[in-house]
Amino acid sequence: MATPPLVGTIIGGFDGALNGLRARLVRRRKFGYTVELVETRGRFPAGALVHLSFAEFLLEQERAGDVPCRHRPEGDQ
Repeated sequence: MATPPLVGTIIGGFDGALNGLRARLVRRRKFGYTVELVETRGRFPAGALVHLSFAEFLLEQERAGDVPCRHRPEGDQ
């Protein structure tokens, strides 16, 4: 049985050019993620592969065995 794809939101990618776009996780690397864009914006077509740091991609769901990421509480900045 195939695992469902993990979908997340890009935050701050490419100086904000991709901010808020949804993307599908393709691969986890030592220094970040490779994601496939689900939506399109400007010159970035849907289906394009983008390499992002861990801080630039927020996963909306986690798989069993994943290490939970720590986020700052709403009030902390």
